[in-house]
Amino acid sequence: MRILQLHCDSIEYTPTKKEIPSAEEIEPKKTRIEEVVVCFTAVEENDDSDVAKNAIVDIQKSM
Repeated sequence: MRILQLHCDSIEYTPTKKEIPSAEEIEPKKTRIEEVVVCFTAVEENDDSDVAKNAIVDIQKSM
């Protein structure tokens, strides 16, 4: 698992479409969040639930 963790003053996004059928319905409007920690995560083929749990613990420790 690879994680890029950023503490940002703000982040903005606009959803454009559903990527998977099980995703919630989207409303295509711009959203802005202030003072946020953003974690971009890439799950790799051999990652299991223990890897995910360890990542959660590490992220929580950093906050």
